[in-house]
Amino acid sequence: MNFKKVLPKNKSGIRILVIQQKMIGDVLISTLICKNLKLWKPGIRIYFVANRHTLDVIRNNPYIDEIIVFEDHFKKDKWGLFQFLRQQGKKRYDYIIDAYGKLESLLICLFTPAQHKIGFKKIHSSLVYSHAVKLKNVQEDALQLSIKNRFQLLEPIMGDFPKNSEVEIHLTPEEIASSRERMDAVLGKGNQAIMLSALGSSKNKSYPFEYMARLMDTAFHTTKLPFILNYRPDQKEQIDALIDQLQPTTQKAVTKSLTPNSLRDYMATAYHCRAVVGNEGGAINIAKGLNKPTFAIFSPVIDPSGWHTEIPNQCMAVNLKTFFPNTFDYSDHRKIAKDPKKVLALYKMLKPELFEKSWIDFLKSAISK
Repeated sequence: MNFKKVLPKNKSGIRILVIQQKMIGDVLISTLICKNLKLWKPGIRIYFVANRHTLDVIRNNPYIDEIIVFEDHFKKDKWGLFQFLRQQGKKRYDYIIDAYGKLESLLICLFTPAQHKIGFKKIHSSLVYSHAVKLKNVQEDALQLSIKNRFQLLEPIMGDFPKNSEVEIHLTPEEIASSRERMDAVLGKGNQAIMLSALGSSKNKSYPFEYMARLMDTAFHTTKLPFILNYRPDQKEQIDALIDQLQPTTQKAVTKSLTPNSLRDYMATAYHCRAVVGNEGGAINIAKGLNKPTFAIFSPVIDPSGWHTEIPNQCMAVNLKTFFPNTFDYSDHRKIAKDPKKVLALYKMLKPELFEKSWIDFLKSAISK
């Protein structure tokens, strides 16, 4: 079916529901669906379903007209889930775009009236979607697969209309000013720092401390800029262990008083930093949305082709397969993830000296901008 031919004549009246639960990175990438629809037809109204813990990254987003919260407790609270689905059933949309494709989003699709429902092709797709697109699993060019696949969800509506791949974070002027004032009080007026994503969301996504400490020592020697470490409150003991492995001069460069205390605080602080570096994850994805130079270290259990678009000295990353293409295969990543010892052994193969030159070149470029 050619969806472009069945759009309402009054395109400004189109109502589209976009569903993207899960993690911060997924939500940020799916805002590109909203952005491109609005750039195509500004009058379209877009409704976005997301989990509460991800809401801070889509607040103030001008491409989203209304945020619909899918509460985390719905996974266990069946009555609450039913009430939510019943409320959705009272609404009507022209299109539903399911970028998540799991049980919760499938239920939303089934219960919510819409003439056209678009999602990724799976065994159940014919039961739920009126148009299913096939996921791309092989990176054909520089653009990361997570973005390319979201763009595929737009093709039934927009066709080959040019797509914009720049993710955006929207801070308020007050947030920007408040963060700058706080940094000025600690670092001196107008001075900047390097934000470090020191720990991933799990051990499987955290570069070994002994290696991270060496990278931090090199970074301080190269830039002479202080560090702001981003981590969760429950990770403080691990952060202290990392700091203990730093050279004394680097230890003094860690500004503990500027550690972000919330997601929005992290965004506003990162806005004023020269660069955001460290473990790949939500913090790095947010930094890209702030147009900050980023250097990401990928876990052996994450295929970078899905989450990284290389831009020299602006958006850079390292991963095991780059250095060991014949001995490492990301197709085994789910099996590897179940064995923490295997993950650590693979991480230890990714020694800092393998990418020391690109690390230093990136840092020199970041401080020159």
